[in-house]
Amino acid sequence: MTKTLPTFFVMITTIIVGCSPAAVPPLPQIESVASPDSAALARLGDVMTSPKDGTTLIYIPAGEFVMGSVRGLTDEQPAHKTYLDAFWLDKTEVTNEAYRLCVEAEVCSLPLYTEYYDDPAYALHPVAYVSWDQGRLYCGWADRRLPTEAEWEKAATWNPRAQEKYIYPWGNEYDCTKGNYDDETDLDASLMQDGLIACDGFKKSAPVGSFPQAASPYGALDMGGNVWEWVHDAFQETDPFLFPEVKNYYAVSPYKNPQGVDPTTTIYRVLRGGSWNFTYGFGRAAYRLWFPLYDKYDGMGFRCAMDAAQ
Repeated sequence: MTKTLPTFFVMITTIIVGCSPAAVPPLPQIESVASPDSAALARLGDVMTSPKDGTTLIYIPAGEFVMGSVRGLTDEQPAHKTYLDAFWLDKTEVTNEAYRLCVEAEVCSLPLYTEYYDDPAYALHPVAYVSWDQGRLYCGWADRRLPTEAEWEKAATWNPRAQEKYIYPWGNEYDCTKGNYDDETDLDASLMQDGLIACDGFKKSAPVGSFPQAASPYGALDMGGNVWEWVHDAFQETDPFLFPEVKNYYAVSPYKNPQGVDPTTTIYRVLRGGSWNFTYGFGRAAYRLWFPLYDKYDGMGFRCAMDAAQ
């Protein structure tokens, strides 16, 4: 399989600095974050079912959280306070079974390759080989939308009760049994940093929800591994030498409900969460991958979000 990689991947040594995150202590907090009110905390664990595709959604209360990382790559910095209105998020990635409903409704187009999509054994695996626009169309058909980067990261990393930012959805220690990461050698020789083969039990993708022990504090599943997930936001690469005119979005992003850079300025869109066949970022939830919005490969999927009544 040929992958079209963004330009920053040529600097592979930059990517793998600090490749033993299991030894990294918890992320320092930048400053005090306002605690959610009791009513918001009382709704933690609320779920609903989409009447359109049967997907379970989890409730993410309004409030502040810390976005970004103080130890990550340049585009993850600075760590900063962000406020989000309440929203609903799909508990898992969109499956082949659910995506088929949109295809049959003649709204969505088929994945680029249908080897998994057409195999009944993969019905409950995340749909893959889909572009950013295919994800956008599906979410619109399902009366939802792609989540913003900020929404995705809050749902994956923030513990609202402890007011703590996690490195991984389940906490601050890497554990190869808590996500479907790259731990195989059939397709390549690149392993996760622990070097264990078949640690997670899957050679390729896994049925959604296969790692309940790795749920985020809000109850979201598969936010570490399985497939990279397209999100709403556009992305512009920042480099003080190559692109001195481009500002680091995290340094200037709005405090409330950030939407990303102007999408008319770039073809790149952000993906989050890591995948079963792509080691870059080692699955850290703050890690930002970007690809052209029309790219499709077997490690790309998505989940949807929806505004909540305020």
